[in-house]
Amino acid sequence: MNRAAVAVTSLALSLTATQARAQAAAPYADVAVSWAVVDNIYGAGHRFLLTLENTGDRPLPASGWELYFNMLGTVDSASAPPSIRVTHVNGDFHRLRPTDAFQVLAAGERLVLPLSAGGSAIKAAEAPRGFYFVVNGSPIPVGEVRVAPFVNAAQTMRSPRDRLAAPTAASRYADNAGLTVLDASAVGRILPTPVRFAAMDGSWTLDSAATIAHQEGLEGEAAHLADALAQVTGARPRAPQALTRSVGQDERSAIVLRTDPSLAAEGYTLTVDPARGVEIVGGGAAGVFYGVQSFRALLPVEAYAAPQRRIDVPAARVEDAPGLRHRGMHLDVARNFQPAESVERLLDLMAFYKLNRFHFHLTDDEGWRLGLAALPELTAVGGRRGHTADERDHLPPAYGSGPSPHAPPGSGHYTREQFVALLRRATERHIEVIPEIDLPGHARAAIKAMESRYHRLSAQGQEQAASAFRLRDPDDRSEYRSVQGYDDNVANVCLESTYRLIEAVVDELVSAYRAADAPLNLVHIGGDEVPHGVWERSPACQALIAREPAVNGVPELFHYFLRRTAAILGERGLALAGWEEIALTSQTHSPGPKEPNRDFVGSGFVPFVWNAVWGWGAEDLGYRLANAGYEVVLSNAGNLYFDLAYDKDPEEPGFYWAGFIDTRMAWEFLPFDLFRTARRDLAGNPIDESRYADAARPTEAGRSNIRGLQGQLWSETLVEPWRMEYMAYPRLLPLAERAWAPEPAWSRIDDPTQREPALMTAWNEFANRLAQRELPRLDHLLGGVGYRIPVPGAVVRDGMLHANVEYPGMTIRYTTDGSTPTAQSPRYTEPVPVDGPVMLRVFDTRGRGGRSVVAHVGRDYSRVDRDSGRGSARDR
Repeated sequence: MNRAAVAVTSLALSLTATQARAQAAAPYADVAVSWAVVDNIYGAGHRFLLTLENTGDRPLPASGWELYFNMLGTVDSASAPPSIRVTHVNGDFHRLRPTDAFQVLAAGERLVLPLSAGGSAIKAAEAPRGFYFVVNGSPIPVGEVRVAPFVNAAQTMRSPRDRLAAPTAASRYADNAGLTVLDASAVGRILPTPVRFAAMDGSWTLDSAATIAHQEGLEGEAAHLADALAQVTGARPRAPQALTRSVGQDERSAIVLRTDPSLAAEGYTLTVDPARGVEIVGGGAAGVFYGVQSFRALLPVEAYAAPQRRIDVPAARVEDAPGLRHRGMHLDVARNFQPAESVERLLDLMAFYKLNRFHFHLTDDEGWRLGLAALPELTAVGGRRGHTADERDHLPPAYGSGPSPHAPPGSGHYTREQFVALLRRATERHIEVIPEIDLPGHARAAIKAMESRYHRLSAQGQEQAASAFRLRDPDDRSEYRSVQGYDDNVANVCLESTYRLIEAVVDELVSAYRAADAPLNLVHIGGDEVPHGVWERSPACQALIAREPAVNGVPELFHYFLRRTAAILGERGLALAGWEEIALTSQTHSPGPKEPNRDFVGSGFVPFVWNAVWGWGAEDLGYRLANAGYEVVLSNAGNLYFDLAYDKDPEEPGFYWAGFIDTRMAWEFLPFDLFRTARRDLAGNPIDESRYADAARPTEAGRSNIRGLQGQLWSETLVEPWRMEYMAYPRLLPLAERAWAPEPAWSRIDDPTQREPALMTAWNEFANRLAQRELPRLDHLLGGVGYRIPVPGAVVRDGMLHANVEYPGMTIRYTTDGSTPTAQSPRYTEPVPVDGPVMLRVFDTRGRGGRSVVAHVGRDYSRVDRDSGRGSARDR
């Protein structure tokens, strides 16, 4: 047979195999899944309808298949109809099987399954995801679930006590009623707000004649400035040169960078003088770097949209220094992986807004994202998710990641080279990276990876090596259930192999940081949400308790773990950080009072206080820990968790277990008196300030123990690439404002009746700053940032359309023919007459549109275009 014939035959065989697989998959791949919430007042959970529709031309068999999916609320197996059995596998993973009562689903038929699950479900983003059939051991994806619209209050009430309604066009209009568009001269030019800003007459011209002169040791800051200016002028300034007597303030075209040790280490002064050029003086290299960011902020926004050969920079004098040492942003890459490029963009924007701590959440139950050459299973098994019968090769799907173990965001990790490169990038931008290796809870990825390693080496007869890094006691019969639904996600703290793994990981971190020439001071070990019941029936723990006089029973094991881990870090010159649980007396994540643990005061532990939810009773925990002597980082979920939804709109993605967090809530957060802006509790009930009359306030010593603030971005819902920036921005900007800027004047007004108008005036200015300067710049910075575009407010009164937006000055466009507004639709600038429904939408300066809303005469409701929130190409 000649080669051509062989090729044709091979192709025919290949097509035959492909066709056979397609035919085998046809009845399953053609099943459409729909989800509809019935109500959220059914006991302690919600009721929903799961509909299977056969859209193909072949029947779905009555048996021989299983349907897997992820769903955050655990499905109540007792609620299933007789035709199916639903099983909670682990975490958010579920399995649906037909019973003997299941009948063939013929082509074109639909089967509606009434079910119930724990918790509430008030948002489209809570729909079950990642459906796939398993037939004869092979997975067959069935695509995305169809989500029925939320059309009544029962679907959006979290409980019978829920007093917070979903927003409407009219309610948004009322919320924005106190906002007005300000003249540009009344809007701050630099964010975060500097300590002192004095505008001067005239301007300094940035053009091709500009030079950068720098003091020795500031080469990196000078290069950073040169790169930034090249983006706005189209030409890089003359090569940065060392500062000499001949290059100084007398050279009008020079930008001079130098240090002055009399300034605070991160402080700076910036002078833009029409006659003498630009001078940036910092207390150290970091101060110079922050002065560079303020100089960049002074440049006209138009320069970021299109490079300009000549830019007039307004003359000004700035004196500035940060209010807090720790100005942080946290990113979880374990639940859903984020590529290195996305992390780089986050670091660049953090630097622009003077944030200086990046909390890198690298491991959790659903993923281990840092490669270790000595323990390849951590990423080969723990860094991948897909369909599996035994979890020997990878973890099961989570958060809808699907059956393929090769696809992000379920699978992925950073190589050592990528991690070192991220550390270098952060260090160049004066950002300290705090790695988090989550233990002893939230450790399922590591546990399963080390079990895979154990079985591999054990099969080779290497029993001692196999057990060297094992994290579970095989004879442990303890029963527990974590908050996220796992019964096997806690490392055993009584095994020496657990500490051997910690040593290996920490040594790898130290090596990587050394290779990047990056500072490593804190290692965050998580330490949170250890469920009740762990270690109680572990022989290894019973043996440890018997031989360790200092361990008085199972409740002391968590503190034993902290001491051992702190010692490992201390031997390497590192301090231990963790979530608030590391500084509390209670051992596990359980109800009851949360009190500071005096035993660890002075140990160097740094707790990150998170579980401060309005109305839950622990709102003052950060202050109590600081007053007790701990250095704390305020990470309050009720104001600073950026994975929470901006509002209650069913189409707004994000969680809401700690409430809804819009940009203003992050802006209102006061590090030293958070009660001044207490608005509503979790149920929507108004909070009177007197409610916190007896709550702890920071003492003078406690105030000095507050290291700073940190925004958190957890990634359970970051299932599409665009969602990371949508959830982070613009909320990162008010975070930067509160972490850097002086305490606002309105915060010092004791009388609430006088404070509220002052607060509103200040918020109006900040909202204008976003609309007029920061968001238009983000439209082009780094190629454009995908921040959340707000939904407009609107009402129709006496035949006239009135509309507004929470960032005054952003463009609102509308249509009256029922079509979705585009960047070419009429722009709303003042009330206009209408005689029917009006659809409105806000646009950025690129023509990217947010979600639409419909205003009616006498009533209103929201309408959503599912891809419009991220600005689809068709709308540009």
